[in-house]
Amino acid sequence: MNVSRLHILLILLGAMLINQQDLKGQSSHAAFQFVDHPSYTRLASLGGVNITAQSDPLMFLSNPALLDSSNLFHPALHYLNFPGGINAATLGYSFSGFSNGIIGVGIQYFNYGELQGFDDLGLPTGGFLANEFAISTSYARQTGIFNYGGSIKLMGSVLDSFQAYAIAFDFGVNYQHPAQDLTLAINLRNLGFNVKNYIDEQNLQLPTDVRIGASFKPEHAPFRFHLTLRNLQAREMDFYNPNIIDENQRNSIGASIFRRAVFGVEIIPSEYFNLQMGYNHLIRREFDTTIGAGSAGFTGGLAFKMKQFEFSYARMFYHVPGGSNVIGVSSIINNKKRSF
Repeated sequence: MNVSRLHILLILLGAMLINQQDLKGQSSHAAFQFVDHPSYTRLASLGGVNITAQSDPLMFLSNPALLDSSNLFHPALHYLNFPGGINAATLGYSFSGFSNGIIGVGIQYFNYGELQGFDDLGLPTGGFLANEFAISTSYARQTGIFNYGGSIKLMGSVLDSFQAYAIAFDFGVNYQHPAQDLTLAINLRNLGFNVKNYIDEQNLQLPTDVRIGASFKPEHAPFRFHLTLRNLQAREMDFYNPNIIDENQRNSIGASIFRRAVFGVEIIPSEYFNLQMGYNHLIRREFDTTIGAGSAGFTGGLAFKMKQFEFSYARMFYHVPGGSNVIGVSSIINNKKRSF
């Protein structure tokens, strides 16, 4: 068995383990879900879920197989402003590793600001701080037409005096067509274990996920299409919009597939400018209201290069009044020219 097939087999075995963990963890409490929030521009602008967008120094946080030589020595810092006073910062950097591989390091930090505490009787107990973080180290290597990679993450959550920590692993394999701009990917996320729970004997469930994706750019066309399917390990989605009262609409095969699908498109008029748009049907359904969903579920962004820097911006819509903004900057400190 060659190296590429071995890593694909490991991915599939990991997916089976995730499925078992998902089934056994129905009574546990979900935690560390911040790690999958799109806190950097390329991911945010393409619908919030993507495992095939290349040429970006932070996308390895979504899929470690996206580490590639075009992003070496490109430090990146992105800032997310979320409704409700929530702020997040994401940092990333990649460099040459052992055995002709690439190593990436990243930090995701979420600050929820000061929250108000109350006792069992509803009396105020004063304010407290809440924040969460993930520190990731990734390694990727190319073997022929396959890129494969893995990540290890330390995740932490601090809510006043309560703290929780976990170790998680990501694995990814990407296939690159030798003649066309076609990428196929499979990604296994957040398979791991808790190191410390908020309280004793509490069972926290990691946001484990199995994803597959594809991207395709027609020859000579200035655009690239993306499709990602997530939560493939789950028999049914665990969350529904309460406004949907039609059980057939909730449980139909088509609706189940569409809730898992995220669409994206990149428009590339030049090597110095890039536009992105995305659509996340699950977000649109979950934020639908009696007066409509507005722009919920739609995303958009842009990126442009200027000398040694790349600047980017993304907008994610969650409800009728508005959404969140992400801005980012990366520096091409090795003076190596790259295109989108």
